[in-house]
Amino acid sequence: MIRRRAGFTFVEILTAMTIVAILAGIVVPKLGGFVKRAQATAIGANIGVIHDALSAYYTDSLDYPPSAAMGLVPPGLQPFLGVNFPFVTTDYQLEYSRWKLTTAIGGYAAGQTVVGITVRTSDARLGEILTGQLNFDAHFQVGDEYTFIIDAR
Repeated sequence: MIRRRAGFTFVEILTAMTIVAILAGIVVPKLGGFVKRAQATAIGANIGVIHDALSAYYTDSLDYPPSAAMGLVPPGLQPFLGVNFPFVTTDYQLEYSRWKLTTAIGGYAAGQTVVGITVRTSDARLGEILTGQLNFDAHFQVGDEYTFIIDAR
C-alpha cells in the first residue's frame, strides 16, 4: 500500500496563484475608480459645507466675505465653517473667490455677485469625476482648476 503525503502539489499551487492573479487584475483597476469617486464625494461635501457657511454668513451680513488666496479661509467665514476646515489637503486645494458677473452665465444675471469655489488638483481623473458628480448650474475648468459658481443667497 502506497501512502500519499498530505499537502498540495506544485501544479495545484500554481493553478490557485494564476486564478488569484487573474481576479486581482480585474479588481485592482476598479478599486482605483472607487477611491477617486470617494475623494470626489468628500470634495463635494466640503463644497456643500462652504455653501451652507456662505448662506449663514450672508444671512448675518447681507453680503459675501471678500476673496481669499488659494488654500486660505476667507476672512469672516471661519466661524461658520468650524474648526480645521480643510481648504488644503494632500489631494487638492480650495480657493474661494467673489466677483460680480459682467455677463450672464448658467442662470446667473449680469451684475450679480457670485462666489466661485475653485478646486485645484493635479489629478485630472479626480477633476472629471468631481465635475460629473456635482450638479451646479455654472462651472468651468482651466487647466488643473475646476471652478463651481455658488449663489448662497
